[in-house]
Amino acid sequence: MKAFDSLQSAKRSVNRQSGFRSLGSADLSVAFRAGDSFRIVEFDAFSVGRVQEPEDASELRGIGVTISMSAKQWNLYLRRRKAGKLPSLVGFNLDRNVLKFASPMDRLRFLRVHKTIQMFVDTWARYAG
Repeated sequence: MKAFDSLQSAKRSVNRQSGFRSLGSADLSVAFRAGDSFRIVEFDAFSVGRVQEPEDASELRGIGVTISMSAKQWNLYLRRRKAGKLPSLVGFNLDRNVLKFASPMDRLRFLRVHKTIQMFVDTWARYAG
């Protein structure tokens, strides 16, 4: 998916923002999935660590949180989120069921740090076009 190309730019941007660090520590890996295309973003303490493109879907097994949409949904979400016309991922999930969790503990961990992840996604939306 073309929008995934701008994840590295979003990573660099949020890692320079003091507002991102002030949201608190987030030690979590999140898979962003669009059909057969996916990226894994590692949130390490007060920054975004790696953004990687795994070889195949089997590498998603160790990931506790997956945000899964079609490429069309991702493009719509990012455009409308950039314009301030869609809710956060937590709110969007209520209607669309886009968040997948490996365990109840992963769900709780995500809810604890969802503002950090949302800020990353919102920054990504600015770079995605």
